[in-house]
Amino acid sequence: MVHSSRRRNFNNKKKGHEPRENKWRDDRDAPGNQGYREVLKENEKYWEYYKQQNVFPLEQFDEFKAALQRDLPVSFRFQGCHKDREQLIHEMENRFFGKIVEAEDTAVCVPKSLPWYKEAYQTPMSRTAVRSHPILAQLHNFLVTEAELGNLSRQEAVSMIPPLLLAPTSEHYVLDLCAAPGSKTTQLLEMIHENDENPKGMVIANDVDMKRCYMLIHHTLKRFRTAACAVTCEDAARFPQIADSDGGLIQFDRVLADVICSGDGTLRKNPEIWKKWTPQDGLGLHRMQIAIARKGAQQLKVGGRMVYSTCSMNPIEDEAVVAQLLRDSKGSLKLVDTSKMLPELKRENGVNQWKVFDRDMKLYNSLEDVSEEKMKKVIVPSLFPPTEEEAKEMNLHYSSFFEQPWALFSDVSYFF
Repeated sequence: MVHSSRRRNFNNKKKGHEPRENKWRDDRDAPGNQGYREVLKENEKYWEYYKQQNVFPLEQFDEFKAALQRDLPVSFRFQGCHKDREQLIHEMENRFFGKIVEAEDTAVCVPKSLPWYKEAYQTPMSRTAVRSHPILAQLHNFLVTEAELGNLSRQEAVSMIPPLLLAPTSEHYVLDLCAAPGSKTTQLLEMIHENDENPKGMVIANDVDMKRCYMLIHHTLKRFRTAACAVTCEDAARFPQIADSDGGLIQFDRVLADVICSGDGTLRKNPEIWKKWTPQDGLGLHRMQIAIARKGAQQLKVGGRMVYSTCSMNPIEDEAVVAQLLRDSKGSLKLVDTSKMLPELKRENGVNQWKVFDRDMKLYNSLEDVSEEKMKKVIVPSLFPPTEEEAKEMNLHYSSFFEQPWALFSDVSYFF
């Protein structure tokens, strides 16, 4: 597994740029309008919680904090199976990048190809800045047009990681358990079509919410027309077994469990989290995350590959879930080192130890510390770190990343 905000890739400040004020403005409302809102990018519980969790070196804390208080950078990628992909990239770089450099405007940054994904680009500028800056107007129009045509996807860089780790081919049956809004689903579809216009495999894209399923169809399948995708509307934790035409049960070569989470790694995109986040967010979702991950593993072929991912840096939602899944599997699953996959992607190792706090930052060292009856339903055994003996077998340090994917492989000799 691999996923979310746990990186040293804290986007160093550009020379000549003054640090931004740590406030967020809703760019849907112009200054002076009644709808104008402002959110202070501070939450003391959040800072204290992550200082205590040791998910990255404490000397990097100031850098970590500054990164979350900056605007979310714009990123996009060209369609992986588009026959004219290289031509489109060439056109973009030649038509727009040179003009941006010639303008010599220190507030404008040319998008750069991601070192670990050559067809994807990123600029530290925010979406609002790209949309409103006159030098970038033509580039913005180009990106919007090509996105509408389905030639590129405006997708966060971190969202691109789980499909790259799954690495499906045209032969594979792929299950995306929590698929909406569909950026990862689209990427998976592109990958199975990359070397075959009519792949033998397919993607089952599932989401529990009917409206989100509609959005998934509208945004994904209207732009990427294919017969190799089916959309289902089921609770991911209770996803049913699917039978083939002969009555045999279908199991999947690849499973993506990009589960519902607190989203506390998405502060730059969802600034409302700043004022409402507490440790309770992760506690309340923990058991559901385990249930979805367990169902994903049950749907996996022997020898298949599963990625569990969240948009949270919280060990309660990441390592604790993976640890319980490994306990339940009794050896039929193993956590695999992904350090040689996407080698240019900067990452931090997962942790074997973490702390359990409640909403008010009260620390629980064990179940024996739980005295209130209502908390006994919240503080459950799977929240706590593995024993020293368990930790040696689990290899939780193999997990990593700033979106927290973790790659789970079931080997031929394993079964779950």
